[in-house]
Amino acid sequence: MPNDINKLRRLMRTAHVLQKGDDDHKFGQSIALKQAWWFESFRDALANGFARFTYYKKDGTTRTALGTRSSVLIPTDKLPKCPQDNEEREDIVKAIPYFDLEKNEWRSFDVLNFNSLDRVWRFNNSQK
Repeated sequence: MPNDINKLRRLMRTAHVLQKGDDDHKFGQSIALKQAWWFESFRDALANGFARFTYYKKDGTTRTALGTRSSVLIPTDKLPKCPQDNEEREDIVKAIPYFDLEKNEWRSFDVLNFNSLDRVWRFNNSQK
């Protein structure tokens, strides 16, 4: 149950960030909630598999990445040292961290800069 509450909090904070937006991106309340729900689903997909997706980097160029958040695919020496306890911080809900399987490093992107999802590979629930 506490995990569900944390997800709901993060969902609402992400929707708030999307609704507040920036100069180029602002969403109405219903669109912001839909996008936040989609990003939460995307985070779950990365936690239970890996995906190929594209986003805009800060310099304006596009980046196609093959990423995951699944500890099964991340080398032991690259696993996070401690879990993220404070899921409500704005920088956490605004950015989606992922482990880049091609660069073998952690990266993140701003939810406002997401471009497209090309493909998702999920593990069976029994392999979690």
